[in-house]
Amino acid sequence: MKLKQLIIPFLLLAATAAPAGAQRRVSADVEVKTVIGGKRTTVTKSVYCTNNGRLVTLFRTPMTYYAVSNTKGELKIYNPETREVMSERDEAMSSYTELLYIFMTGHIDDLGLGYFGYKSSATGREDGYIKKTFKPSDVNLPQVEIVYEDYLPIYCAYTSPEGRLLGKKYLSDYKTYGRFILPQRITDINYGKDRDSSVVRTIYSSVRVDVDDPNFDFQIPADAKPAKLEAPAK
Repeated sequence: MKLKQLIIPFLLLAATAAPAGAQRRVSADVEVKTVIGGKRTTVTKSVYCTNNGRLVTLFRTPMTYYAVSNTKGELKIYNPETREVMSERDEAMSSYTELLYIFMTGHIDDLGLGYFGYKSSATGREDGYIKKTFKPSDVNLPQVEIVYEDYLPIYCAYTSPEGRLLGKKYLSDYKTYGRFILPQRITDINYGKDRDSSVVRTIYSSVRVDVDDPNFDFQIPADAKPAKLEAPAK
């Protein structure tokens, strides 16, 4: 094996496993296109991640509103036009589910699955790729297989407890920002019942590391009125 082949994987691990303090704040613009039943929807937003787990998301289209969450899944959605706010608490809303936060804090070995009780149960090699299987502590959750190329995750498969393929995730177009690496393109294929499926393509752009932007510190006004608002698309 060439020396270059030995050194590059080590450098990649050093970059992606950098401590959370390596970058305090990271933001990016995100475009999410979803196709279900032949119908396409597009959501654009900007995400502002702080290494303490605070996540501010400014949804731009199809409507403008803010979502502020943390690692506990405490979420507040604020509509600046009506000055209304809705509060929820759901683990699925945790900032741990934001891919930008997972990569900026160096938790790419399991893509943040460990936060939700998953543990590695098997590791193998096939055609030059590394494959790892992760099993959940909750038997009702799916098993996840992650495939790595050059120590970076490029593919995930989600399988139900009964063995049915629930979905696939493809991660590509990796680029380096500061001391971490981020995939610019993520494609999720989710299989429903009766052969129904959805395809979600997420594109990250304009990634900014440790820059000044007031949206990192955005606070929902204290006089915002409680209301029930539609939850943001993931």
